[in-house]
Amino acid sequence: MYTNRRIAKEMRASMEDKNIPMEELDGEKGHEEYSFLQEVIKDETVSIKRLRGKILRLLRGGAVFGLAASIAFCALSPWLETHFHNNPVQVEIPEDEEDPQPESEPAEKEEVKEEKESEEESYRRMLQTLNTEALQAKRGIVSVGKAADEEKKEPAAGDTTGILVADNGRELLILSDIVTVKEKEHITVTFPDGSVHAAAEKMRDPNLGLCVYAVLREKLDKTTWSGIETAEIGNSNLVKSGDTVIVLGKPYGTDEAAGYGIVTVDEEYIELADGIFRLISTNISGNDKGSGAIFNRHGKLVGVISQPVLEIEGNRRVVGYGISDIKSVIELLSNGSVIPYTGICGMDVTEELNERGMPQGIYVKEVEPDSPAMAAGIQSGDVITGIEGQNIISLSNYNSILIHKKVGTQLVLQGCRQGAGDEYVDIDFNVTVGSRIKTK
Repeated sequence: MYTNRRIAKEMRASMEDKNIPMEELDGEKGHEEYSFLQEVIKDETVSIKRLRGKILRLLRGGAVFGLAASIAFCALSPWLETHFHNNPVQVEIPEDEEDPQPESEPAEKEEVKEEKESEEESYRRMLQTLNTEALQAKRGIVSVGKAADEEKKEPAAGDTTGILVADNGRELLILSDIVTVKEKEHITVTFPDGSVHAAAEKMRDPNLGLCVYAVLREKLDKTTWSGIETAEIGNSNLVKSGDTVIVLGKPYGTDEAAGYGIVTVDEEYIELADGIFRLISTNISGNDKGSGAIFNRHGKLVGVISQPVLEIEGNRRVVGYGISDIKSVIELLSNGSVIPYTGICGMDVTEELNERGMPQGIYVKEVEPDSPAMAAGIQSGDVITGIEGQNIISLSNYNSILIHKKVGTQLVLQGCRQGAGDEYVDIDFNVTVGSRIKTK
Protein backbone atom coordinates (compact mmCIF):
# COMPACT_ATOMS: atom_id res chain seq x y z
CA MET A 1 0.00 0.00 0.00
CA TYR A 2 2.85 2.37 0.78
CA THR A 3 4.37 1.82 -2.68
CA ASN A 4 1.10 2.58 -4.53
CA ARG A 5 0.67 5.92 -2.76
CA ARG A 6 4.23 6.92 -3.58
CA ILE A 7 3.69 6.12 -7.25
CA ALA A 8 0.44 8.13 -7.29
CA LYS A 9 2.17 11.09 -5.69
CA GLU A 10 4.99 11.03 -8.23
CA MET A 11 2.50 10.86 -11.12
CA ARG A 12 0.55 13.87 -9.79
CA ALA A 13 3.81 15.83 -9.59
CA SER A 14 4.70 14.85 -13.13
CA MET A 15 1.30 15.89 -14.46
CA GLU A 16 1.52 19.25 -12.73
CA ASP A 17 4.90 19.82 -14.41
CA LYS A 18 3.25 19.04 -17.77
CA ASN A 19 0.23 21.31 -17.03
CA ILE A 20 -2.21 18.43 -17.04
CA PRO A 21 -5.39 19.41 -15.17
CA MET A 22 -5.92 17.56 -11.97
CA GLU A 23 -9.57 17.05 -12.89
CA GLU A 24 -8.54 14.56 -15.52
CA LEU A 25 -6.66 12.65 -12.95
CA ASP A 26 -9.39 12.81 -10.33
CA GLY A 27 -12.27 12.47 -12.79
CA GLU A 28 -13.76 9.54 -14.57
CA LYS A 29 -11.01 9.41 -17.12
CA GLY A 30 -8.32 9.34 -14.55
CA HIS A 31 -10.22 6.81 -12.61
CA GLU A 32 -10.39 4.49 -15.59
CA GLU A 33 -6.77 4.87 -16.63
CA TYR A 34 -5.30 4.50 -13.21
CA SER A 35 -7.78 2.18 -11.62
CA PHE A 36 -4.98 -0.34 -11.12
CA LEU A 37 -3.70 1.96 -8.43
CA GLN A 38 -6.82 1.48 -6.34
CA GLU A 39 -6.33 -0.50 -3.16
CA VAL A 40 -8.72 -3.29 -2.21
CA ILE A 41 -9.02 -3.85 1.52
CA LYS A 42 -10.22 -7.38 2.37
CA ASP A 43 -12.25 -8.12 5.43
CA GLU A 44 -9.90 -10.43 7.39
CA THR A 45 -12.64 -11.23 9.89
CA VAL A 46 -14.77 -12.85 7.19
CA SER A 47 -11.80 -14.90 5.86
CA ILE A 48 -11.00 -16.28 9.32
CA LYS A 49 -14.64 -17.24 9.84
CA ARG A 50 -14.72 -19.05 6.52
CA LEU A 51 -11.51 -20.93 7.31
CA ARG A 52 -12.82 -21.87 10.72
CA GLY A 53 -16.03 -23.13 9.14
CA LYS A 54 -14.12 -25.29 6.66
CA ILE A 55 -12.05 -26.82 9.46
CA LEU A 56 -15.15 -27.60 11.50
CA ARG A 57 -16.81 -29.21 8.47
CA LEU A 58 -13.71 -31.36 7.88
CA LEU A 59 -13.61 -32.44 11.52
CA ARG A 60 -17.29 -33.36 11.49
CA GLY A 61 -16.83 -35.33 8.26
CA GLY A 62 -13.79 -37.17 9.67
CA ALA A 63 -15.67 -38.09 12.84
CA VAL A 64 -18.62 -39.44 10.85
CA PHE A 65 -16.30 -41.43 8.56
CA GLY A 66 -14.36 -42.87 11.54
CA LEU A 67 -17.58 -43.90 13.28
CA ALA A 68 -18.87 -45.56 10.10
CA ALA A 69 -15.56 -47.39 9.59
CA SER A 70 -15.60 -48.67 13.18
CA ILE A 71 -19.14 -49.98 12.85
CA ALA A 72 -18.29 -51.67 9.54
CA PHE A 73 -15.16 -53.30 11.00
CA CYS A 74 -17.07 -54.68 13.99
CA ALA A 75 -19.77 -56.04 11.71
CA LEU A 76 -17.31 -57.66 9.30
CA SER A 77 -14.71 -58.92 11.80
CA PRO A 78 -16.30 -62.40 12.19
CA TRP A 79 -16.34 -62.79 8.41
CA LEU A 80 -12.75 -61.58 8.11
CA GLU A 81 -11.65 -63.88 10.93
CA THR A 82 -13.21 -66.90 9.24
CA HIS A 83 -11.81 -66.16 5.79
CA PHE A 84 -8.30 -65.29 6.92
CA HIS A 85 -8.10 -68.51 8.93
CA ASN A 86 -8.79 -70.44 5.75
CA ASN A 87 -5.18 -69.75 4.86
CA PRO A 88 -3.15 -71.24 7.73
CA VAL A 89 0.44 -70.12 8.15
CA GLN A 90 3.28 -72.53 7.57
CA VAL A 91 4.41 -74.19 10.79
CA GLU A 92 8.10 -73.89 11.63
CA ILE A 93 9.44 -75.87 14.56
CA PRO A 94 12.27 -73.86 16.19
CA GLU A 95 15.77 -75.22 15.82
CA ASP A 96 17.80 -76.26 18.84
CA GLU A 97 19.15 -73.45 20.97
CA GLU A 98 21.72 -73.60 23.70
CA ASP A 99 20.03 -73.33 27.07
CA PRO A 100 21.50 -70.52 29.15
CA GLN A 101 23.71 -71.91 31.89
CA PRO A 102 23.19 -70.44 35.35
CA GLU A 103 26.10 -68.48 36.66
CA SER A 104 28.02 -70.47 39.25
CA GLU A 105 28.22 -68.98 42.69
CA PRO A 106 31.54 -68.64 44.49
CA ALA A 107 32.51 -71.67 46.56
CA GLU A 108 32.31 -69.69 49.79
CA LYS A 109 28.71 -68.69 49.13
CA GLU A 110 27.79 -72.28 48.29
CA GLU A 111 29.22 -73.49 51.60
CA VAL A 112 27.27 -70.85 53.54
CA LYS A 113 24.10 -71.75 51.65
CA GLU A 114 24.52 -75.44 52.40
CA GLU A 115 24.95 -74.70 56.08
CA LYS A 116 21.77 -72.63 56.22
CA GLU A 117 19.57 -75.00 54.22
CA SER A 118 19.00 -78.58 55.31
CA GLU A 119 18.64 -81.44 52.84
CA GLU A 120 14.95 -81.69 53.62
CA GLU A 121 14.36 -78.00 52.91
CA SER A 122 16.36 -78.24 49.70
CA TYR A 123 14.34 -81.24 48.55
CA ARG A 124 11.04 -79.50 49.37
CA ARG A 125 12.10 -76.38 47.51
CA MET A 126 13.09 -78.45 44.47
CA LEU A 127 9.70 -80.21 44.47
CA GLN A 128 7.90 -76.89 44.65
CA THR A 129 9.86 -75.68 41.62
CA LEU A 130 9.11 -78.87 39.69
CA ASN A 131 5.42 -78.65 40.60
CA THR A 132 5.29 -75.11 39.27
CA GLU A 133 6.94 -76.11 35.99
CA ALA A 134 4.72 -79.20 35.71
CA LEU A 135 1.54 -77.14 36.09
CA GLN A 136 2.70 -74.78 33.34
CA ALA A 137 3.76 -77.62 31.03
CA LYS A 138 0.45 -79.42 31.62
CA ARG A 139 -1.31 -76.64 29.70
CA GLY A 140 0.12 -78.22 26.56
CA ILE A 141 -1.16 -81.74 27.30
CA VAL A 142 -4.48 -83.11 25.98
CA SER A 143 -6.04 -86.53 25.31
CA VAL A 144 -6.65 -87.97 21.84
CA GLY A 145 -9.17 -90.78 21.37
CA LYS A 146 -12.01 -92.00 19.20
CA ALA A 147 -15.78 -91.97 19.44
CA ALA A 148 -18.64 -93.36 17.43
CA ASP A 149 -20.36 -89.98 17.42
CA GLU A 150 -18.44 -86.93 16.17
CA GLU A 151 -20.58 -84.66 18.35
CA LYS A 152 -19.97 -86.73 21.47
CA LYS A 153 -19.21 -84.52 24.44
CA GLU A 154 -17.63 -87.16 26.67
CA PRO A 155 -13.95 -88.22 26.67
CA ALA A 156 -13.31 -91.36 24.61
CA ALA A 157 -12.19 -94.54 26.33
CA GLY A 158 -8.68 -95.88 25.78
CA ASP A 159 -7.32 -92.59 24.55
CA THR A 160 -3.68 -91.54 24.30
CA THR A 161 -1.71 -88.45 25.29
CA GLY A 162 -1.55 -85.54 22.88
CA ILE A 163 0.90 -82.63 22.90
CA LEU A 164 -0.02 -79.16 21.59
CA VAL A 165 2.95 -78.52 19.32
CA ALA A 166 1.77 -75.66 17.08
CA ASP A 167 -0.95 -73.19 16.12
CA ASN A 168 -1.14 -72.31 12.43
CA GLY A 169 -3.73 -69.58 12.85
CA ARG A 170 -6.59 -71.81 11.72
CA GLU A 171 -5.99 -75.02 13.68
CA LEU A 172 -4.44 -76.24 16.89
CA LEU A 173 -1.99 -79.02 15.98
CA ILE A 174 -1.60 -81.98 18.32
CA LEU A 175 1.14 -84.62 18.23
CA SER A 176 0.31 -88.09 19.52
CA ASP A 177 0.49 -91.79 18.77
CA ILE A 178 -1.48 -92.92 15.74
CA VAL A 179 -5.08 -93.59 16.73
CA THR A 180 -6.68 -96.23 14.52
CA VAL A 181 -10.34 -95.64 13.82
CA LYS A 182 -12.88 -97.96 12.27
CA GLU A 183 -15.65 -97.02 9.89
CA LYS A 184 -18.05 -94.45 11.37
CA GLU A 185 -15.63 -93.66 14.23
CA HIS A 186 -14.20 -90.20 14.70
CA ILE A 187 -11.14 -88.70 16.37
CA THR A 188 -11.83 -86.55 19.42
CA VAL A 189 -9.59 -84.39 21.60
CA THR A 190 -10.26 -83.75 25.29
CA PHE A 191 -8.82 -80.49 26.63
CA PRO A 192 -7.76 -79.73 30.23
CA ASP A 193 -11.12 -78.08 31.01
CA GLY A 194 -12.93 -81.30 30.06
CA SER A 195 -14.33 -80.03 26.75
CA VAL A 196 -14.32 -82.51 23.87
CA HIS A 197 -13.87 -81.48 20.24
CA ALA A 198 -13.74 -83.30 16.92
CA ALA A 199 -10.31 -83.54 15.31
CA ALA A 200 -9.02 -84.40 11.85
CA GLU A 201 -5.84 -86.22 10.93
CA LYS A 202 -3.31 -83.82 9.44
CA MET A 203 -0.63 -86.39 8.58
CA ARG A 204 0.95 -89.50 10.07
CA ASP A 205 4.36 -91.19 10.05
CA PRO A 206 4.05 -94.98 10.41
CA ASN A 207 7.83 -95.23 10.75
CA LEU A 208 7.90 -93.36 14.07
CA GLY A 209 4.31 -94.23 14.97
CA LEU A 210 3.40 -90.54 15.34
CA CYS A 211 0.56 -88.46 13.94
CA VAL A 212 -0.51 -84.81 14.02
CA TYR A 213 -4.21 -84.09 14.53
CA ALA A 214 -5.93 -80.73 13.99
CA VAL A 215 -8.74 -79.02 15.90
CA LEU A 216 -10.33 -75.89 14.44
CA ARG A 217 -9.53 -72.86 16.59
CA GLU A 218 -12.99 -71.37 16.06
CA LYS A 219 -14.56 -74.34 17.88
CA LEU A 220 -12.85 -73.52 21.19
CA ASP A 221 -14.45 -71.14 23.66
CA LYS A 222 -12.74 -68.70 26.03
CA THR A 223 -12.75 -71.17 28.93
CA THR A 224 -10.84 -73.75 26.90
CA TRP A 225 -8.38 -71.15 25.58
CA SER A 226 -7.63 -69.92 29.09
CA GLY A 227 -6.35 -73.36 30.12
CA ILE A 228 -4.12 -74.29 27.18
CA GLU A 229 -0.82 -73.28 25.64
CA THR A 230 1.44 -74.83 23.00
CA ALA A 231 4.36 -76.71 24.51
CA GLU A 232 7.73 -74.97 24.62
CA ILE A 233 10.10 -77.21 22.66
CA GLY A 234 13.59 -77.68 24.08
CA ASN A 235 16.89 -79.24 23.01
CA SER A 236 17.20 -82.94 23.80
CA ASN A 237 20.83 -82.94 22.69
CA LEU A 238 21.65 -81.12 25.93
CA VAL A 239 19.99 -83.78 28.10
CA LYS A 240 22.48 -85.97 29.93
CA SER A 241 22.46 -88.77 32.45
CA GLY A 242 21.40 -87.59 35.91
CA ASP A 243 19.32 -84.64 34.68
CA THR A 244 15.96 -84.10 36.41
CA VAL A 245 12.92 -84.62 34.18
CA ILE A 246 9.13 -84.32 34.43
CA VAL A 247 6.80 -86.86 32.81
CA LEU A 248 3.23 -85.82 32.00
CA GLY A 249 0.44 -87.75 30.32
CA LYS A 250 -0.50 -91.38 30.79
CA PRO A 251 2.71 -93.32 31.49
CA TYR A 252 0.63 -96.29 32.70
CA GLY A 253 -1.72 -96.17 29.72
CA THR A 254 -4.85 -95.16 31.65
CA ASP A 255 -5.15 -92.33 34.15
CA GLU A 256 -3.30 -89.07 33.80
CA ALA A 257 -0.26 -88.73 36.03
CA ALA A 258 2.78 -86.57 36.68
CA GLY A 259 6.10 -88.08 37.62
CA TYR A 260 9.52 -86.73 38.55
CA GLY A 261 12.77 -88.58 38.04
CA ILE A 262 16.14 -88.52 36.35
CA VAL A 263 17.65 -89.52 33.03
CA THR A 264 19.32 -92.90 33.47
CA VAL A 265 21.02 -93.57 30.12
CA ASP A 266 23.03 -90.92 28.31
CA GLU A 267 23.54 -92.69 24.97
CA GLU A 268 20.68 -94.91 23.80
CA TYR A 269 19.28 -95.10 20.27
CA ILE A 270 16.62 -96.85 18.21
CA GLU A 271 17.26 -97.83 14.58
CA LEU A 272 14.30 -97.44 12.24
CA ALA A 273 13.95 -97.22 8.47
CA ASP A 274 16.18 -94.47 7.03
CA GLY A 275 17.41 -93.24 10.38
CA ILE A 276 18.59 -93.66 13.92
CA PHE A 277 16.94 -91.75 16.75
CA ARG A 278 18.19 -90.92 20.20
CA LEU A 279 16.09 -92.01 23.16
CA ILE A 280 15.55 -90.29 26.49
CA SER A 281 15.47 -93.05 29.15
CA THR A 282 14.31 -92.36 32.71
CA ASN A 283 13.91 -94.15 36.02
CA ILE A 284 10.19 -93.26 36.11
CA SER A 285 7.81 -96.22 36.13
CA GLY A 286 5.58 -96.90 33.13
CA ASN A 287 4.41 -99.75 30.93
CA ASP A 288 4.17 -100.70 27.26
CA LYS A 289 0.71 -99.11 27.00
CA GLY A 290 1.91 -95.73 28.20
CA SER A 291 1.98 -92.39 26.41
CA GLY A 292 3.03 -88.90 27.30
CA ALA A 293 5.75 -86.29 27.17
CA ILE A 294 9.09 -85.74 28.89
CA PHE A 295 10.00 -82.22 30.02
CA ASN A 296 13.25 -80.92 31.50
CA ARG A 297 13.29 -79.14 34.85
CA HIS A 298 12.65 -75.82 33.07
CA GLY A 299 9.37 -77.10 31.60
CA LYS A 300 10.64 -77.52 28.03
CA LEU A 301 9.61 -80.51 25.94
CA VAL A 302 12.61 -82.82 25.40
CA GLY A 303 11.02 -86.22 24.75
CA VAL A 304 7.93 -87.88 23.27
CA ILE A 305 6.76 -91.26 24.59
CA SER A 306 5.55 -93.44 21.72
CA GLN A 307 4.37 -97.01 21.29
CA PRO A 308 7.11 -98.15 18.87
CA VAL A 309 9.74 -97.20 21.45
CA LEU A 310 7.95 -98.91 24.34
CA GLU A 311 7.31 -102.09 22.36
CA ILE A 312 10.96 -102.44 21.33
CA GLU A 313 12.29 -101.58 24.78
CA GLY A 314 9.95 -104.04 26.49
CA ASN A 315 10.57 -102.64 29.98
CA ARG A 316 8.64 -100.80 32.65
CA ARG A 317 10.37 -97.47 32.56
CA VAL A 318 9.44 -94.31 30.69
CA VAL A 319 11.38 -93.94 27.43
CA GLY A 320 10.76 -91.51 24.59
CA TYR A 321 12.15 -90.09 21.37
CA GLY A 322 14.57 -87.20 21.92
CA ILE A 323 12.69 -84.18 20.55
CA SER A 324 15.68 -82.82 18.61
CA ASP A 325 15.83 -85.89 16.35
CA ILE A 326 12.16 -85.66 15.35
CA LYS A 327 11.69 -81.90 14.97
CA SER A 328 11.84 -82.09 11.17
CA VAL A 329 9.25 -84.88 11.18
CA ILE A 330 6.91 -82.87 13.44
CA GLU A 331 7.23 -79.84 11.16
CA LEU A 332 6.37 -81.83 8.03
CA LEU A 333 3.42 -83.56 9.70
CA SER A 334 2.11 -80.23 11.04
CA ASN A 335 2.09 -78.84 7.50
CA GLY A 336 0.34 -81.90 6.09
CA SER A 337 3.41 -83.19 4.25
CA VAL A 338 4.33 -86.86 3.97
CA ILE A 339 7.66 -88.09 5.30
CA PRO A 340 10.23 -89.03 2.62
CA TYR A 341 11.01 -92.75 2.65
CA THR A 342 13.44 -95.15 1.00
CA GLY A 343 13.26 -98.19 3.31
CA ILE A 344 16.92 -98.73 4.27
CA CYS A 345 17.51 -100.30 7.68
CA GLY A 346 21.15 -100.15 8.61
CA MET A 347 23.90 -99.18 10.99
CA ASP A 348 26.86 -96.83 10.99
CA VAL A 349 30.13 -98.26 9.75
CA THR A 350 32.32 -98.07 12.84
CA GLU A 351 35.94 -97.05 12.88
CA GLU A 352 36.89 -100.65 13.57
CA LEU A 353 34.96 -101.93 10.53
CA ASN A 354 36.45 -99.19 8.41
CA GLU A 355 39.95 -100.28 9.41
CA ARG A 356 39.09 -103.80 8.27
CA GLY A 357 38.35 -102.54 4.80
CA MET A 358 34.63 -101.67 4.88
CA PRO A 359 33.94 -98.28 3.26
CA GLN A 360 32.73 -95.48 5.49
CA GLY A 361 28.98 -94.95 5.36
CA ILE A 362 25.83 -96.97 6.19
CA TYR A 363 25.97 -100.74 6.31
CA VAL A 364 22.63 -102.05 5.00
CA LYS A 365 21.33 -104.70 7.38
CA GLU A 366 17.91 -105.02 5.80
CA VAL A 367 15.80 -103.54 3.02
CA GLU A 368 12.08 -103.21 3.72
CA PRO A 369 9.79 -105.15 1.33
CA ASP A 370 8.18 -103.15 -1.49
CA SER A 371 10.26 -100.10 -0.59
CA PRO A 372 11.95 -97.67 -3.01
CA ALA A 373 15.33 -99.07 -1.88
CA MET A 374 14.30 -102.59 -2.86
CA ALA A 375 12.99 -101.36 -6.22
CA ALA A 376 16.38 -99.71 -6.82
CA GLY A 377 18.22 -103.01 -6.23
CA ILE A 378 19.80 -102.23 -2.86
CA GLN A 379 20.62 -105.42 -0.92
CA SER A 380 21.67 -106.45 2.56
CA GLY A 381 25.43 -106.08 2.90
CA ASP A 382 25.67 -103.05 0.63
CA VAL A 383 27.26 -99.89 1.99
CA ILE A 384 25.68 -96.51 1.14
CA THR A 385 28.40 -93.89 0.92
CA GLY A 386 26.67 -90.86 -0.57
CA ILE A 387 23.51 -89.09 -1.80
CA GLU A 388 23.77 -87.03 -4.97
CA GLY A 389 27.52 -86.67 -4.44
CA GLN A 390 27.25 -85.76 -0.72
CA ASN A 391 29.26 -88.10 1.47
CA ILE A 392 27.28 -90.14 4.03
CA ILE A 393 29.03 -90.99 7.28
CA SER A 394 26.09 -92.09 9.46
CA LEU A 395 22.38 -92.94 9.50
CA SER A 396 21.55 -89.64 11.17
CA ASN A 397 23.47 -87.87 8.41
CA TYR A 398 21.51 -89.84 5.78
CA ASN A 399 18.19 -88.99 7.45
CA SER A 400 19.02 -85.27 7.75
CA ILE A 401 19.51 -85.11 3.97
CA LEU A 402 16.60 -87.36 3.00
CA ILE A 403 14.07 -85.52 5.18
CA HIS A 404 14.35 -82.45 2.92
CA LYS A 405 13.68 -84.36 -0.31
CA LYS A 406 10.24 -84.31 -1.93
CA VAL A 407 8.31 -87.50 -2.55
CA GLY A 408 8.79 -88.50 -6.18
CA THR A 409 12.31 -87.03 -6.40
CA GLN A 410 14.85 -89.12 -8.30
CA LEU A 411 18.01 -89.67 -6.26
CA VAL A 412 21.31 -91.30 -7.09
CA LEU A 413 22.75 -93.11 -4.07
CA GLN A 414 26.45 -93.90 -4.23
CA GLY A 415 27.32 -97.25 -2.70
CA CYS A 416 29.70 -100.19 -2.54
CA ARG A 417 29.10 -103.92 -2.85
CA GLN A 418 31.42 -106.69 -1.83
CA GLY A 419 32.72 -108.65 -4.81
CA ALA A 420 34.02 -112.18 -5.27
CA GLY A 421 37.44 -111.29 -3.90
CA ASP A 422 35.97 -109.66 -0.77
CA GLU A 423 36.85 -106.31 -2.25
CA TYR A 424 34.23 -103.58 -2.44
CA VAL A 425 33.31 -102.21 -5.84
CA ASP A 426 31.46 -98.96 -6.48
CA ILE A 427 27.83 -99.10 -7.53
CA ASP A 428 25.14 -96.45 -8.01
CA PHE A 429 21.45 -96.87 -7.20
CA ASN A 430 18.69 -94.84 -8.81
CA VAL A 431 16.07 -94.39 -6.08
CA THR A 432 12.70 -92.66 -6.30
CA VAL A 433 11.81 -91.15 -2.96
CA GLY A 434 8.52 -92.59 -1.74
CA SER A 435 6.25 -92.59 1.30
CA ARG A 436 4.92 -95.27 3.60
CA ILE A 437 1.40 -93.89 3.23
CA LYS A 438 -0.69 -92.80 0.30
CA THR A 439 -0.74 -89.07 -0.25
CA LYS A 440 -4.10 -87.38 0.18
